[in-house]
Amino acid sequence: MEIILRLQCDDLLGGRIERETPTGLVTIARVAREGDSLVVHVLDGQEVESLKHLQGLKAENCNELQRLMGRTDVTVTMPTG
Repeated sequence: MEIILRLQCDDLLGGRIERETPTGLVTIARVAREGDSLVVHVLDGQEVESLKHLQGLKAENCNELQRLMGRTDVTVTMPTG
């Protein structure tokens, strides 16, 4: 089963990661600026085996984070402007 994630991200402010579900989008993680990196923090109760790679994921910017989040069964979209 393919998972579709939506990354809403700002290089300076961070953002959130939402998962597409049959009933709409559900926020599963926050993206926070920590020093020179953006770091993913999965919300309590949203841990899923197929998304365990997200916890603690670090990137220099939103575009890099989008690339690192993707897997063969995980599609990541990022709205622009």
